[in-house]
Amino acid sequence: MLETLEKRTSKNFDSCVVEVPKEFALANGFPEKCFVSLTLRNGKLESEIIEYSNQDEQEIKEFIKEFPTLNEELKRVGD
Repeated sequence: MLETLEKRTSKNFDSCVVEVPKEFALANGFPEKCFVSLTLRNGKLESEIIEYSNQDEQEIKEFIKEFPTLNEELKRVGD
């Protein structure tokens, strides 16, 4: 299952960051740990695959720990 990590909407672009499950990534030739950034800007879809390391993962966990309502905030922004 894909989990939306972040979604932003503004006047000029819509952006969404999705974590890629390890099994899907490995089966499709992506890095083991990666997420995809999708941005619709001025009618064009831009995508970027971003690999991350164990250190990055720890920093993300610490960031999320400091903001316990982050997921609810992101869902509200997405609605």
